[in-house]
Amino acid sequence: LGTLLFEARYQKYEEQLTIHLIGAKRLPVRHHVIDVGDCPHYDVMPCDPKVLVCLLPDEKPVLESYVKQSTWDPNFDETFVFKLNTNEVKEKTLRFSVYDCTRLHKLCPIGHTLFSLKGQDLDGTMAVERAIKPQCQVNRGEISLSLTYNPGTSRLVVGVRQARNILQFEGHAHKEYFVKISRIHLNRKVKTKRTPSTDGDASPIFKHDMSFNIPTEQLSDSCLVLSLMNHGVVRGSTTIGRVVLGPYVFGSGNERSHWGRMIRSPLNTIEQWHSLYL
Repeated sequence: LGTLLFEARYQKYEEQLTIHLIGAKRLPVRHHVIDVGDCPHYDVMPCDPKVLVCLLPDEKPVLESYVKQSTWDPNFDETFVFKLNTNEVKEKTLRFSVYDCTRLHKLCPIGHTLFSLKGQDLDGTMAVERAIKPQCQVNRGEISLSLTYNPGTSRLVVGVRQARNILQFEGHAHKEYFVKISRIHLNRKVKTKRTPSTDGDASPIFKHDMSFNIPTEQLSDSCLVLSLMNHGVVRGSTTIGRVVLGPYVFGSGNERSHWGRMIRSPLNTIEQWHSLYL
């Protein structure tokens, strides 16, 4: 998903952390899908990247870069300042979230990169280059999904098969799970559906299909956000992890993504295991 370049420096007398966001390289390419099939037609579209920076675990404050138009290798050259005392800085982690502003929805980032400040020597300026990834640091398990697209009816059927090795939360004795799927077009959530709840431990089985109406001309600007939920009795439901399907046709290493293989093989059911993340 590309790499992010930045510099970090902590000034203990001023009690401030200064981040110089330099830029990013090799961000994913968007494709405007014109037709589906064995030889799909699409135009290459650069993204309009924007970066949000925050401190974990509080996820605040959130500072935003300017939007860079139509580029895969944006040069930001922006500075962000966080006020932190010497004890606080050792407990924080920087999170950089990269978005394409044509679909700036909180559930649909291009990806994230994390930089722990614990144990770092920040007396001088530290130059950092980090890979942008969808995954978080914690292994949250996997989920098996299938996609079937019918261009004649504009129906996309998502099959939720099963999950495995999912993260178990302490204090959650109630092992009942469901999956909800939100269709997002551009920046707007259009529709949300969910599976029935199912009992299970670390490998719940769903075997449930859901369909969404997505015209071919909207495949380039739409994505599906799948959230695996632990259905709580007292505290409500907890999100275990998510998967975002679409709109990128190609993933890392120039291999076709699950979405891209669906576009290439309409009417066929394409199955794949996906890692869950937050």
